[in-house]
Amino acid sequence: MAWHGWERDPMTDQAAPAVLAAYDAAFEARWSTVQCYLAGVRAWRQMHPDQTPGYAAQRAVAVIIEAKISLRIPDA
Repeated sequence: MAWHGWERDPMTDQAAPAVLAAYDAAFEARWSTVQCYLAGVRAWRQMHPDQTPGYAAQRAVAVIIEAKISLRIPDA
């Protein structure tokens, strides 16, 4: 994901470790994918209660995707 000059990379935010810990705990508890992401969003909102829910969700999901998703392109 490309970050513009006015945006900070969410991975460098102080909430990122809490987001990933919440996501991992939910995953280990075998919660649904949606519940895992929501756990991460709740963790972000706890550290940033001043942010709108939509913006907080966007940032938390960006952290999770950057940390957990890898794009694999098979050799042709």
